Amino acid sequence: MTLIWNPSLDPAAARWRSQAGALQSDATAAVTPASLRESGLLKMFRPRPQAGFAASTSAVISAVEALAACSPQLSTLLGATLAGAGAILRLGTNQQKKMWLGQLGDDDTLPPLLVDQDHDAAADESGFNATQDAQTWALRGTGRCAGSAEMTGALVVFAAGSRASGANPFSAFIVPPDTSGIALEQNDAYDASGGTLTLDVRLPPSLLLGPPGSAQAAMESAAAAHRIAAAAQAMGLCLAAYDEAYRVVRAEGHGTAPSRAALELAACATAISATRMMLYEAARAADKGESIALPSAMAMLSANECADRVMAASLQIAGGHPAADAARMQALLRARRIQQAAAGANILRAQTALLAGAIAPSSHTRKGGTRAMRKNPSTPTPTPTPASAARTSETPGRVTEILDAAANAFTQQSYDATTLDYIGDVIGVTKGSIYYHYRSKADLFVAVYRRAMEMNIETITPIAQQEGARAIDRLYRMAYAHSLQVMKHLSYQRLAVQGLEAQLMDRVTDEQRVQLKEVIGLRDHYEKLFVKVITQAIEAGDLPQQSPRLAVKPLFGAINGTTMWYQPRAGETAADRDRIAAQLAGFVVSGLMQTYQPVAEPAPQAVREAS
Repeated sequence: MTLIWNPSLDPAAARWRSQAGALQSDATAAVTPASLRESGLLKMFRPRPQAGFAASTSAVISAVEALAACSPQLSTLLGATLAGAGAILRLGTNQQKKMWLGQLGDDDTLPPLLVDQDHDAAADESGFNATQDAQTWALRGTGRCAGSAEMTGALVVFAAGSRASGANPFSAFIVPPDTSGIALEQNDAYDASGGTLTLDVRLPPSLLLGPPGSAQAAMESAAAAHRIAAAAQAMGLCLAAYDEAYRVVRAEGHGTAPSRAALELAACATAISATRMMLYEAARAADKGESIALPSAMAMLSANECADRVMAASLQIAGGHPAADAARMQALLRARRIQQAAAGANILRAQTALLAGAIAPSSHTRKGGTRAMRKNPSTPTPTPTPASAARTSETPGRVTEILDAAANAFTQQSYDATTLDYIGDVIGVTKGSIYYHYRSKADLFVAVYRRAMEMNIETITPIAQQEGARAIDRLYRMAYAHSLQVMKHLSYQRLAVQGLEAQLMDRVTDEQRVQLKEVIGLRDHYEKLFVKVITQAIEAGDLPQQSPRLAVKPLFGAINGTTMWYQPRAGETAADRDRIAAQLAGFVVSGLMQTYQPVAEPAPQAVREAS
């Protein structure tokens, strides 16, 4: 990848990156205390006697980047540790630093992880509240945590207290994992890399980091560290996806002029290089002790856009190609979902607002010199709701609820007739709550389509890649599984069959067009899974010679036609759906076998006369 710009790392940082890059891990494998210890990477976060960590910020994000594709959960964990350990380093006493950071990397000592709240630290918001009585601190709220309960050495939580005398209301706490009142709900949206954390705990004063109300700057710093780590993860995925597409383009050989794929990869290389420069410049600024609030926001937004483009290009170029590693591409898609979950459902919009606030700040200035952001008047303002209700709406479960309701509405009422107000009424939330996750109806439509394709790819890929099974048998099982998907997720599949182009192509922004290109790439990748297995069945002699790309069209036509006539009946059982799926799968595979040969008919009269 000589076209890609690489950072100039100091020898120590280069060693940490090399150590991370040397880890050979199954991207689907869960991180365990033993594997974390064996990696040796937690030693990066040990405090130095003078100041700072044993490793620089540049070294940490370089390791996060190197692990993003091969071990996305470990990459996420290191990012959360950078933010959480940084708060302890900044606010903690020597005793607290020694207790929570001093033994990292020894035995099975686990790291302190930042509990993220999907809020803008500069906007005076927090998902947690802290109140003090004579003996203890009561800490309550909901947020998101990377990793599982078994991988948490401590939780670092920022909480809002009272604003007595105009004081800074934020305090920071260390919450040991065995504290009573912790509930961590693992969520599918985090792909086993995290979940929703609910706290209702009481803590002794010894677990307070710094004086009460002194954590504003540390909270902003932790949020910036979280952003820069998420950006590093995105760039690691960009590098891996680019590499996969690069191998395919190289395998195609050289023509008289650059191919379209080569031109697209050249543009991707430029985008990757520019974004990595921005990322590592922010890391160097952090190493100098400078604020990276804005640089980290820029890096994160740029990295996310770059990842969207490069992943879409890689799927378009490598999807279904004989030279491509299909398992590798599937692992990259999964790693991308983990990275997006770690970044947070609303964090990209928060960073856009942060940058917009820097461009056009309001005249109001907070105490301590922090400027408040001026709200964009064109952005819909949600109806005020209780804090608990708002936090519930921000969970991944609420996102799934929104997508399910949208899929039903779009297929039952059409895209034009559906409104966000209607979807909100169905699930009992305001339109503003939907805007919290999706900026427009078009964005929501694309998200529903993306979810439909992701569910299909996740279901079919393991069958397509099953070792030791004949291609013709895999094809039957793929058709069977796809038939069940259609019936199980009927609204999603109806929308997928309608297609994106017919609904949106003439009424989207340039940014949305990029999103459309990515999800269309997912659709093409899904079709190529079937094309590849049909090709293998032909090569094995189990199917007659025919065009696999043409053969897949009637296969999908027959199964996807189920969306036109199928409707769950009262009393219908799973066995009933199994019978339908088996009949459809047998029908399409039998059709591809072409056992029927039509009787030759005389040429039409007009043809005979012409001859």
